[in-house]
Amino acid sequence: MMPGFDRTAGRPRWQVCRAAGPVTGVPGWRGRQAGFTLVEVLLAIALVALIMAMAYGGFRASVRATSSGEALIEETNRLRIVHQFLRRQLMQSRSLIIETLDEEAIIRFEGERDRIRFVAPMPGYLSYGGPYVQQISLERGDDGLELVYYYAMLNGYEPGDLESSDGIVLLDGLADGEFIFLDAEEDGMSTFWTDYWEAPERLPLGVGVLLDMDRANGLSWPDLIVPVMIDSDRAQQPRGLRRASDLLMPPGRDGSDRRRR
Repeated sequence: MMPGFDRTAGRPRWQVCRAAGPVTGVPGWRGRQAGFTLVEVLLAIALVALIMAMAYGGFRASVRATSSGEALIEETNRLRIVHQFLRRQLMQSRSLIIETLDEEAIIRFEGERDRIRFVAPMPGYLSYGGPYVQQISLERGDDGLELVYYYAMLNGYEPGDLESSDGIVLLDGLADGEFIFLDAEEDGMSTFWTDYWEAPERLPLGVGVLLDMDRANGLSWPDLIVPVMIDSDRAQQPRGLRRASDLLMPPGRDGSDRRRR
């Protein structure tokens, strides 16, 4: 038999191998390998993980930005509502008697650095009509100072009714705050601010609410200076005051132009 010749098929062996396809057993032949190597698979997994991490980080950042923006809007709206509410209530203060201590001593308005008490009508959605005794105070809470609001009907009011009621927290987390009051000199020619109201039988000319919010988001309380209705029982307004801006010129934050108790 001749070498390289397949007697059963009558064809040379190289033709048989070519017809049957590639044979890896033939010396010197190299076939193409299909699929990926382990290094390529690991690189692909790492790349996909990096892309997913970047996408997740961007999503979390957008969620935090949205949440912080909504929280800032909500707090700004609350601040505006409280500001308007206090202005409305203080401007409508009435010269009505809250308590009678004796024949000569009566209380129409009480003012201290951390508390004010006065009589004014309530908004229709919060009351049953008629004047209400109202108190706004700065109290120590779990997270700093709190601005708390109390109210009770003047009709049938008894000392201690406000303290026995549940206060409404208007603002919390305050760093500092105070109430100030505008009064006139006896000659009626000039005015001064004080942090203690010494004449409870009459109303002040104005009330200031100064709060320090100390927020990380930069939100601050606009100083509230409110003119109060002039008491009809007292003398006319000071002659030195010609404009409302003269009446409501606020004192310095450092306590300048202010009398203290």
